[in-house]
Amino acid sequence: MDKSSSKISQEQQATFERFLMNQMHPKEATVLKNELEGNPKLKKQFEDFKALFLAIEEEGLRKVLDDFHNTLPSENPSEKKYFHFYRIAAGIAILMALGLWFFNRQSPNERLFNTYFTPDPGLPTVMGTQNNFAFYDAMVDYKQGNYDTAIKKWDKLLLAKPNNDTLNYFLGVANMAKGDIDPALYFLQETLKDEQSKLRKDALYYLALAQLKNDDLEKATKNLKMLSTAKSRELLEKLEN
Repeated sequence: MDKSSSKISQEQQATFERFLMNQMHPKEATVLKNELEGNPKLKKQFEDFKALFLAIEEEGLRKVLDDFHNTLPSENPSEKKYFHFYRIAAGIAILMALGLWFFNRQSPNERLFNTYFTPDPGLPTVMGTQNNFAFYDAMVDYKQGNYDTAIKKWDKLLLAKPNNDTLNYFLGVANMAKGDIDPALYFLQETLKDEQSKLRKDALYYLALAQLKNDDLEKATKNLKMLSTAKSRELLEKLEN
Protein backbone atom coordinates (compact mmCIF):
# COMPACT_ATOMS: atom_id res chain seq x y z
CA MET A 1 0.00 0.00 0.00
CA ASP A 2 1.37 3.42 -0.90
CA LYS A 3 1.80 6.48 1.27
CA SER A 4 -1.59 7.97 0.38
CA SER A 5 -3.50 5.23 2.17
CA SER A 6 -1.53 5.77 5.36
CA LYS A 7 -3.20 9.17 5.64
CA ILE A 8 -6.66 7.66 5.95
CA SER A 9 -8.18 8.54 9.32
CA GLN A 10 -9.42 5.82 11.65
CA GLU A 11 -12.99 7.01 11.09
CA GLN A 12 -12.58 6.80 7.31
CA GLN A 13 -11.09 3.31 7.59
CA ALA A 14 -14.11 2.26 9.64
CA THR A 15 -16.46 3.69 7.00
CA PHE A 16 -14.66 1.87 4.18
CA GLU A 17 -14.67 -1.35 6.21
CA ARG A 18 -18.43 -1.18 6.88
CA PHE A 19 -19.01 -0.60 3.18
CA LEU A 20 -16.85 -3.55 2.12
CA MET A 21 -18.49 -5.83 4.71
CA ASN A 22 -22.02 -4.80 3.61
CA GLN A 23 -22.75 -3.40 7.07
CA MET A 24 -23.79 0.04 5.78
CA HIS A 25 -27.35 1.31 5.39
CA PRO A 26 -28.26 1.49 1.67
CA LYS A 27 -28.76 5.27 1.80
CA GLU A 28 -25.38 5.77 3.45
CA ALA A 29 -23.77 3.44 0.92
CA THR A 30 -25.26 5.50 -1.91
CA VAL A 31 -23.87 8.69 -0.39
CA LEU A 32 -20.42 7.12 -0.13
CA LYS A 33 -20.55 5.89 -3.73
CA ASN A 34 -21.39 9.39 -4.91
CA GLU A 35 -18.55 10.84 -2.83
CA LEU A 36 -16.11 8.35 -4.32
CA GLU A 37 -17.18 9.25 -7.85
CA GLY A 38 -16.82 12.97 -7.20
CA ASN A 39 -13.61 12.89 -5.18
CA PRO A 40 -10.59 11.29 -6.92
CA LYS A 41 -8.44 11.54 -3.79
CA LEU A 42 -11.04 9.76 -1.66
CA LYS A 43 -11.52 7.15 -4.38
CA LYS A 44 -7.76 6.48 -4.45
CA GLN A 45 -7.74 6.07 -0.66
CA PHE A 46 -10.70 3.70 -0.91
CA GLU A 47 -9.02 1.58 -3.61
CA ASP A 48 -5.81 1.36 -1.55
CA PHE A 49 -7.77 0.37 1.55
CA LYS A 50 -9.82 -2.16 -0.42
CA ALA A 51 -6.69 -3.77 -1.81
CA LEU A 52 -5.22 -4.16 1.68
CA PHE A 53 -8.55 -5.34 3.10
CA LEU A 54 -8.95 -8.05 0.45
CA ALA A 55 -5.30 -9.07 0.74
CA ILE A 56 -5.64 -9.58 4.49
CA GLU A 57 -8.88 -11.47 3.98
CA GLU A 58 -7.37 -13.70 1.27
CA GLU A 59 -4.17 -14.38 3.19
CA GLY A 60 -6.14 -15.20 6.31
CA LEU A 61 -8.36 -17.64 4.43
CA ARG A 62 -5.40 -19.30 2.72
CA LYS A 63 -3.59 -19.74 6.03
CA VAL A 64 -6.67 -21.19 7.69
CA LEU A 65 -7.19 -23.67 4.85
CA ASP A 66 -3.56 -24.75 4.98
CA ASP A 67 -3.82 -25.31 8.70
CA PHE A 68 -7.10 -27.16 8.25
CA HIS A 69 -5.47 -29.60 5.83
CA ASN A 70 -2.78 -30.17 8.41
CA THR A 71 -5.43 -31.19 10.93
CA LEU A 72 -6.56 -34.16 8.83
CA PRO A 73 -5.57 -37.41 10.55
CA SER A 74 -2.56 -39.18 9.09
CA GLU A 75 -2.59 -42.87 8.27
CA ASN A 76 0.13 -43.13 10.88
CA PRO A 77 -1.67 -43.62 14.23
CA SER A 78 1.25 -42.08 16.08
CA GLU A 79 0.51 -38.74 14.42
CA LYS A 80 -3.11 -38.61 15.56
CA LYS A 81 -2.09 -37.15 18.90
CA TYR A 82 -1.18 -33.96 17.04
CA PHE A 83 -4.68 -33.52 15.63
CA HIS A 84 -5.89 -31.46 18.59
CA PHE A 85 -2.80 -29.26 18.39
CA TYR A 86 -3.44 -28.50 14.72
CA ARG A 87 -7.05 -27.58 15.47
CA ILE A 88 -5.80 -25.05 17.98
CA ALA A 89 -3.29 -23.74 15.45
CA ALA A 90 -6.08 -23.29 12.89
CA GLY A 91 -8.09 -21.34 15.44
CA ILE A 92 -5.10 -19.09 16.13
CA ALA A 93 -4.72 -18.51 12.39
CA ILE A 94 -8.31 -17.33 12.21
CA LEU A 95 -7.75 -14.91 15.08
CA MET A 96 -4.59 -13.61 13.43
CA ALA A 97 -6.42 -13.05 10.16
CA LEU A 98 -9.10 -11.09 11.99
CA GLY A 99 -6.64 -9.38 14.33
CA LEU A 100 -6.76 -6.04 12.53
CA TRP A 101 -10.54 -5.98 12.75
CA PHE A 102 -10.57 -6.81 16.46
CA PHE A 103 -7.91 -4.18 17.13
CA ASN A 104 -9.83 -1.46 15.29
CA ARG A 105 -13.34 -2.53 16.14
CA GLN A 106 -15.58 0.29 17.16
CA SER A 107 -17.34 1.00 20.41
CA PRO A 108 -21.15 1.38 20.25
CA ASN A 109 -20.76 5.17 20.39
CA GLU A 110 -18.27 5.14 17.53
CA ARG A 111 -20.61 3.03 15.42
CA LEU A 112 -23.46 5.45 16.05
CA PHE A 113 -21.23 8.41 15.25
CA ASN A 114 -20.09 6.89 11.95
CA THR A 115 -23.67 5.97 11.06
CA TYR A 116 -25.13 9.42 11.69
CA PHE A 117 -22.26 11.70 10.75
CA THR A 118 -22.00 13.03 7.23
CA PRO A 119 -20.32 16.37 6.56
CA ASP A 120 -22.58 19.33 5.90
CA PRO A 121 -22.99 19.59 2.10
CA GLY A 122 -21.81 23.19 2.28
CA LEU A 123 -23.08 26.41 0.74
CA PRO A 124 -23.54 26.98 -3.00
CA THR A 125 -20.21 28.21 -4.30
CA VAL A 126 -21.61 31.20 -6.16
CA MET A 127 -18.98 33.84 -5.54
CA GLY A 128 -21.18 36.89 -5.87
CA THR A 129 -18.92 39.55 -4.39
CA GLN A 130 -15.23 40.09 -4.03
CA ASN A 131 -15.62 40.37 -0.25
CA ASN A 132 -16.83 36.76 -0.09
CA PHE A 133 -14.37 35.32 -2.59
CA ALA A 134 -11.94 34.00 0.05
CA PHE A 135 -14.74 32.28 1.96
CA TYR A 136 -16.20 30.56 -1.09
CA ASP A 137 -12.76 29.67 -2.38
CA ALA A 138 -12.33 27.67 0.84
CA MET A 139 -15.84 26.27 0.41
CA VAL A 140 -14.76 24.73 -2.89
CA ASP A 141 -11.91 22.96 -1.08
CA TYR A 142 -14.31 21.84 1.64
CA LYS A 143 -16.74 20.35 -0.87
CA GLN A 144 -13.90 18.49 -2.56
CA GLY A 145 -12.90 16.92 0.75
CA ASN A 146 -9.74 19.03 1.05
CA TYR A 147 -10.51 19.83 4.67
CA ASP A 148 -7.01 20.85 5.73
CA THR A 149 -6.83 23.47 2.97
CA ALA A 150 -10.31 24.79 3.73
CA ILE A 151 -9.52 25.03 7.44
CA LYS A 152 -6.33 27.00 6.82
CA LYS A 153 -8.18 29.49 4.65
CA TRP A 154 -11.09 29.89 7.05
CA ASP A 155 -8.74 30.21 10.02
CA LYS A 156 -7.23 33.31 8.40
CA LEU A 157 -10.68 34.82 7.86
CA LEU A 158 -11.64 34.05 11.45
CA LEU A 159 -8.85 36.29 12.73
CA ALA A 160 -10.77 39.29 11.40
CA LYS A 161 -14.22 37.92 12.31
CA PRO A 162 -13.84 35.71 15.42
CA ASN A 163 -17.57 35.77 16.18
CA ASN A 164 -18.77 34.92 12.69
CA ASP A 165 -21.22 32.03 13.10
CA THR A 166 -20.77 30.70 9.54
CA LEU A 167 -16.98 30.54 9.80
CA ASN A 168 -17.12 28.89 13.22
CA TYR A 169 -19.74 26.40 12.03
CA PHE A 170 -17.89 25.21 8.95
CA LEU A 171 -14.58 25.12 10.83
CA GLY A 172 -16.31 22.86 13.33
CA VAL A 173 -17.74 20.51 10.72
CA ALA A 174 -14.53 20.46 8.66
CA ASN A 175 -12.48 19.50 11.72
CA MET A 176 -14.99 16.80 12.59
CA ALA A 177 -14.87 15.44 9.04
CA LYS A 178 -11.10 14.96 9.34
CA GLY A 179 -11.42 13.35 12.77
CA ASP A 180 -10.30 16.26 14.98
CA ILE A 181 -13.06 16.29 17.57
CA ASP A 182 -11.66 18.75 20.14
CA PRO A 183 -11.38 21.73 17.76
CA ALA A 184 -14.76 20.73 16.31
CA LEU A 185 -16.31 21.02 19.77
CA TYR A 186 -14.76 24.45 20.27
CA PHE A 187 -15.92 25.93 16.96
CA LEU A 188 -19.44 24.52 17.22
CA GLN A 189 -19.81 25.93 20.72
CA GLU A 190 -18.62 29.30 19.38
CA THR A 191 -21.32 29.07 16.70
CA LEU A 192 -24.00 28.59 19.34
CA LYS A 193 -23.03 31.81 21.11
CA ASP A 194 -24.95 33.58 18.35
CA GLU A 195 -28.52 32.86 19.42
CA GLN A 196 -29.88 34.33 16.19
CA SER A 197 -27.74 32.17 13.91
CA LYS A 198 -29.57 30.35 11.14
CA LEU A 199 -27.05 27.56 11.62
CA ARG A 200 -27.98 27.00 15.26
CA LYS A 201 -29.95 23.78 14.80
CA ASP A 202 -27.30 22.25 12.55
CA ALA A 203 -24.57 23.28 14.98
CA LEU A 204 -26.48 21.64 17.86
CA TYR A 205 -26.77 18.39 15.91
CA TYR A 206 -23.09 18.26 15.02
CA LEU A 207 -22.13 19.26 18.55
CA ALA A 208 -24.17 16.33 19.88
CA LEU A 209 -22.37 14.01 17.46
CA ALA A 210 -18.98 15.33 18.59
CA GLN A 211 -19.97 14.78 22.21
CA LEU A 212 -21.16 11.27 21.34
CA LYS A 213 -17.77 10.60 19.75
CA ASN A 214 -16.15 11.74 23.00
CA ASP A 215 -18.45 9.43 25.01
CA ASP A 216 -20.10 12.44 26.66
CA LEU A 217 -23.58 10.94 26.44
CA GLU A 218 -25.18 13.30 28.96
CA LYS A 219 -24.38 16.41 26.92
CA ALA A 220 -25.10 14.69 23.61
CA THR A 221 -28.54 13.62 24.85
CA LYS A 222 -29.29 17.10 26.21
CA ASN A 223 -28.51 18.75 22.87
CA LEU A 224 -30.44 16.19 20.84
CA LYS A 225 -33.52 16.84 22.98
CA MET A 226 -33.41 20.46 21.83
CA LEU A 227 -33.92 19.34 18.24
CA SER A 228 -36.97 17.98 16.46
CA THR A 229 -35.62 16.56 13.20
CA ALA A 230 -36.29 12.94 12.32
CA LYS A 231 -32.58 12.15 12.34
CA SER A 232 -31.99 13.68 15.77
CA ARG A 233 -35.02 11.91 17.25
CA GLU A 234 -33.87 8.60 15.79
CA LEU A 235 -30.39 8.99 17.25
CA LEU A 236 -31.79 10.11 20.62
CA GLU A 237 -33.97 7.01 20.75
CA LYS A 238 -30.96 4.78 20.18
CA LEU A 239 -28.99 6.55 22.91
CA GLU A 240 -31.80 6.19 25.43
CA ASN A 241 -32.48 2.51 24.71
